[in-house]
Amino acid sequence: MKKLLNNHLIMSGLYKGVSGLSLFISIPILIGYLGDVDYGLWVLVFALFQWVLLMDFGLASVLKTKIPVLIHESKTDLLKSYLKSTYKLTAYIAIFLFLCFAILIYLTDLKSLLKIPVHSSSFVKKLFLLNMFFFCINFILNVHKSLFVAFLKGKYAEQSIAVNQFLFLGLLILFCFLFPEINTEKKLLLITLLNGSVCFLVNIGYTFYFFVNEKLNLKTEVKTPVEFLKEIVILGSKYMIIQIGLLFVFSSDNYILSSVFGPKDIVPYEIVSKYFQFPIMILFATLSPLWSMFAKNYIERKKDVLLASFRKFNIYFIFIFLFIVLISFICPFIVSIWIKDKVSIPDGLLFFTASVTILRIYTTFYTFFLNGIGKLNKYIILLLISVILKIPLSYYLIKLGYGINSVILSTLLLMIFWILLIPYECYKIAYKLKSNE
Repeated sequence: MKKLLNNHLIMSGLYKGVSGLSLFISIPILIGYLGDVDYGLWVLVFALFQWVLLMDFGLASVLKTKIPVLIHESKTDLLKSYLKSTYKLTAYIAIFLFLCFAILIYLTDLKSLLKIPVHSSSFVKKLFLLNMFFFCINFILNVHKSLFVAFLKGKYAEQSIAVNQFLFLGLLILFCFLFPEINTEKKLLLITLLNGSVCFLVNIGYTFYFFVNEKLNLKTEVKTPVEFLKEIVILGSKYMIIQIGLLFVFSSDNYILSSVFGPKDIVPYEIVSKYFQFPIMILFATLSPLWSMFAKNYIERKKDVLLASFRKFNIYFIFIFLFIVLISFICPFIVSIWIKDKVSIPDGLLFFTASVTILRIYTTFYTFFLNGIGKLNKYIILLLISVILKIPLSYYLIKLGYGINSVILSTLLLMIFWILLIPYECYKIAYKLKSNE
């Protein structure tokens, strides 16, 4: 049991299962509490500000790549200086983003832009601004997740997410009983305050735990060298491009659909997406610690270890594929139990979403290798091409009559190229690596 508890890959998957299950349960509760239209609005708000978490110029991602190098080279003072600089830069970015988004929110008619059929324009702006405030605060505190992964203790990053989701679910159920009759505007504000406050407290707690557990502080007289910072900024910019690109490809669907069909029509797509997000969340969490492990093995030039990891994953992927096929078949039954109101799932949506899920899981393993070793140029080019094609391809498919299936079908077509090119690049890099005799 102790060996199992100390396995960060397995425990990361288990903790993500807890957080995913909590999210899974919270969706029908939120739909029942807010109603279809206001739940669709909440999805739009939440999806929009997920972008904020990725506007860190890749600083969090660089931590997972650079810290294993500094530990390997025993540069403790430089490590402390680097962490201090990261927190300062993240705070500056958060303040800048809040001010920019606040101005943008008040200059833009979000109600008309997002085709929100209910609530006043002033309330919509207030809702977006309040969510922006919480997201910027938690943007700074989210650094601890990358620190846990970088120190090869990734299970604690996923544990913090599980605790956050579980507490949110518990308090959501409580608030549904305590405040069932308040109007929908107050309900949306209540959910915003609950989500933001829980996330803030959990992030504070785990940040404190990290520094105490690692016996680490930020006291150092060493200043981060300019050349080192320059290297960090260049690598971080690449990670930010990747993060924004991935979010655009996989999370812009709600906005594309909303611009054509309206928030209420998002619900069937959102439910199916969340259903398949559950295995994605668990498997991504299981794979997440590999990022820094790949960095460590690449630094130490362990070619055989890297190739062995590739082979093991390819074998495991057969079972992952069969699992996704199985949950695809039982999806209508699960949704009928999960969501009390009858949801009409368009023909083809399950097949397309399951296919994207399979391809995404497979390519993610190999992108973690590229991210870990910092070999990103070709990956970025492929991602940018996908970003450029995503919206016009989606609207073209909508024009052809594919309805809400259009957004997921466009992603599927783009990912066919990913599954061919990304693994090829990883094997090419690994085979060229000469062992450090």
